[in-house]
Amino acid sequence: MKRTLPDADTVKAAIDAVLEEAANSRRRPTVAAIERRLGIPHATFHRNYVDLIDTHFRPRISAPRAAMPTDRPQAAEAKEDNLRRLRQENTDLRRTLALYEEAIRQLSLENHALRGGGAVVALPIRTLPVSPDPPRL
Repeated sequence: MKRTLPDADTVKAAIDAVLEEAANSRRRPTVAAIERRLGIPHATFHRNYVDLIDTHFRPRISAPRAAMPTDRPQAAEAKEDNLRRLRQENTDLRRTLALYEEAIRQLSLENHALRGGGAVVALPIRTLPVSPDPPRL
């Protein structure tokens, strides 16, 4: 059984519907979406409706989203957020570095005092308490 192809008005209506859906969903319209809507294989659609693609579909496709000026504020906002995060991280790292510098300075002073004959305090030896009765095996 041979299928009949839709007429030009039906294809134009499908193109209009795909363009409207793409605009609402903020996605780029595709010829494949038109083909799916009509239930026509790609080769058949291209062979029979190439003129409608060139005259009715392609001229109505907007510029890619990456080039749209509405995305620039979002990119600038993301850049500012990233810069703010990096500045905070830099501040935190400087504080940590200052703490480490002080610890190294104190350890150096203690090391110098010990090597110079300073008094060494003996620490008590910690031992485990001895139980009166050892465990039997």
